[in-house]
Amino acid sequence: MTKRILIAGVSFAAVLALAMAGLALSTWSSVNRVSIERPSQAVAPEAPSAVDQMGVQEALDPDEKRLGTDVLLLVGSDSRSDLGDLEGFGDFEGTRADVVMVVIRTPDDTAVMSLPRDLLVEDVCSGDQKRLSTMLEGCGEEYNGATLLTVTVEGLIGHPVDHFALVDLAGFQSAVDAVGGYEICVDNPVRDSKANLELPAGCTKASGEQTLAWLRSRFTQELTDDGWQIMAGVNDLARNERQRVFLIDMMAELSDFSSPQAVAATASAIAPFVTVDTELTLTEAVDLAWALRAMDEGTVQQLDVPVYDYTTEAGAAVLLASIPVDEIVAGFLSTQTAGEPAMAVG
Repeated sequence: MTKRILIAGVSFAAVLALAMAGLALSTWSSVNRVSIERPSQAVAPEAPSAVDQMGVQEALDPDEKRLGTDVLLLVGSDSRSDLGDLEGFGDFEGTRADVVMVVIRTPDDTAVMSLPRDLLVEDVCSGDQKRLSTMLEGCGEEYNGATLLTVTVEGLIGHPVDHFALVDLAGFQSAVDAVGGYEICVDNPVRDSKANLELPAGCTKASGEQTLAWLRSRFTQELTDDGWQIMAGVNDLARNERQRVFLIDMMAELSDFSSPQAVAATASAIAPFVTVDTELTLTEAVDLAWALRAMDEGTVQQLDVPVYDYTTEAGAAVLLASIPVDEIVAGFLSTQTAGEPAMAVG
């Protein structure tokens, strides 16, 4: 079994959708909580520029958000090796973010943005440049992992994050299995030994474990007339695209439940594997549930972050954004302000 997890959004939305059912309160109480505590004088980092010069901006005040805009930070983490032990899950000790997604919801539109886990950012604790994925480790008693990752993402996107949600491996796989699997279609047989991936040609109603392997795979091979070959275009960005499409597809699945009881059964199984920020109330969860479960490829904007390879002085292979992430977000929000259709970047 793989050791990482993906896609906070699907499990988070399933739990939120529970608010529409009679068992909402009891299931909501099963969700783990974590505090996002922004120091009054904190700074939020920006990604390095093309010439590797770091800029630092003042921390964003979450009370000064754009009216009518909600920003959700959805995270998948490799937080636990012992999936049967729930104790300390919210502490984020020794964890890394395998998936970082931002959902931006305005009164007129919704956008989803995937932030590559290998994006180079500044660690506000040490001042060092590190991968975005490592921010979930936090820095001792000064910042827990949720806070450090949230502040870092706020610096990248140039906008306050309203709420944080994280799901672990068991929660992710349970979510897929609870809705009857996820359809993956490929022209040829595919495999990736590092991700425990093996699928036949055609369409497969994949289990949670198979889906996780497909979304994690960075070295997907397909069987051609010339033998096993790396699939064209497979890289970390392709993986981000798979994850983003998956999130949208799974949100659509949530809208097809036949009854509130069916939603309740799904969410009840997933709730213990989900962590949300302490400020998220059940009332807000009701609103978010309706918004997230209505997502599909025809109604959500997909915002791409173009990147290029970069090697640090220490020899680490990372990614740099070729367009500042906050400019991409600002472009989306400006079209909302002007009342124009938003266009995805990329």
